[in-house]
Amino acid sequence: MYRTPKVSVIIATHNNVKTIGNCIDSLFSRTFTDIEAIVVDVNSTDGTKDLLMEMAAEDDHIIFLADSMGSIGHAKNIGMDHARAPYIIFADPEGYFRQNAIEFLCIHLDEAPHADMFTCATNCFGTDSYGRTAEDRGKTIGEANVRDSRKQEMDSRLFRSWMFDNITIYRSSYLRDTGIRFYERPGYGSQDSAFRFLSMAIGIPSISVDAIFNKEVDIPTERIADPRVVTDVRDEFRFLKEKLQEDQKLWWRMRLIYWQAYYDRTMQLYELISDDIRPSLSNKIRNDIEEAINKKEYSMDHFDISVRDEMELLMKSTEEFDRYQAEKIARRESARDAEIGRDNRLTEIISSEEEDEIERLSRESAKKSRERIKKNRLDRIWLMDEMARDMASLRMLMRVSAEEMGNIIGISGNAYKSIEAGKRELSWDQYLALLFVFLYNERTAPVVDVLGLYPEQLEERIKKGININYG
Repeated sequence: MYRTPKVSVIIATHNNVKTIGNCIDSLFSRTFTDIEAIVVDVNSTDGTKDLLMEMAAEDDHIIFLADSMGSIGHAKNIGMDHARAPYIIFADPEGYFRQNAIEFLCIHLDEAPHADMFTCATNCFGTDSYGRTAEDRGKTIGEANVRDSRKQEMDSRLFRSWMFDNITIYRSSYLRDTGIRFYERPGYGSQDSAFRFLSMAIGIPSISVDAIFNKEVDIPTERIADPRVVTDVRDEFRFLKEKLQEDQKLWWRMRLIYWQAYYDRTMQLYELISDDIRPSLSNKIRNDIEEAINKKEYSMDHFDISVRDEMELLMKSTEEFDRYQAEKIARRESARDAEIGRDNRLTEIISSEEEDEIERLSRESAKKSRERIKKNRLDRIWLMDEMARDMASLRMLMRVSAEEMGNIIGISGNAYKSIEAGKRELSWDQYLALLFVFLYNERTAPVVDVLGLYPEQLEERIKKGININYG
């Protein structure tokens, strides 16, 4: 590659042989190819390194580097030092870009010359050995406008949500001028929190509602028992605090968001660790927050209302706090297990050997639909009722979770679950969204036809551009 590319995509890998090929392929299987992929491998032992060397030998858009320090953050910093393009993107090896995503990011940063970065959401998915499916977090993270963080304090929740599982394109000149780097502790886990926080606190971000990167998350089947993970997270936040305090004005402006982000991240960790090390973490959180309050960096009133009560409980008694959190986690896991059981039962119902039975049972619905077509009447109420009755089975045929389907049609996972459970009515717009999702899936399209959910009259009106919002 001789000319300077438009964008450098930096990927740090450690034992990602199963996913890295798909990730890199998603960069170059699109119309926009003005890209260099800089892949830095960190001590892989599963064949990742050999695969990357082979890919780099076949394509001069791919640059392979090896890093033996044993730190994902250090590897990303090496990639940043080798980047030649005016724009930089950091991507995780477990994910892949949606169609035209790179071009989308470049165009939007081109159109925002006052912004230092442009960020979009990530759609997370994955299943553990128990069949539990990760929640879909490809949700709206803010308004599609530019917020100047140097002139006004950004909404705390928007800022904190931006720190986790999002994809961002940066101006390389901005990263060079500010000297922002990744935290370089030894380890193969994510080391992005400090980098993301600093880049947004110092620069001017532009934020989009679109989820353009799909990422497979590793859902642990067992609690993390290594106490060093607690030290790692707290050390990264200490590193972040030191960097912020290099500019006292910046620190004072960002201190409230820093402490809420610290609480968000440590409580996220709290749910993942084993019961025997949770008391140690809750004591450390309490000591850190107490120190911040004593230094006038924070007060209890600054916490979000949603967590203020549990914070007050923590400051009162870590033992009571741990009991409260144990009950809270148990309730959440019980609800999740109940949903898994329900989805598994639905999966059994629509198993391949029983699909013929589904078609037989649905013929009566198809007959009713044909009768309405003959009457030349578009019965919207009947169509919405039939869709509400069958949407769970159709979703399971697609092999997607309720959260994923909610995201696809533009509503929350909880709202979608409520409709499936019959607690909320399905709207006409939601019916149409579901209809076209099911029509364009090869597993569900034949069933939609049998169920009569897409009557000829509706199809004719859509083709002719006739109003479909009345009977």
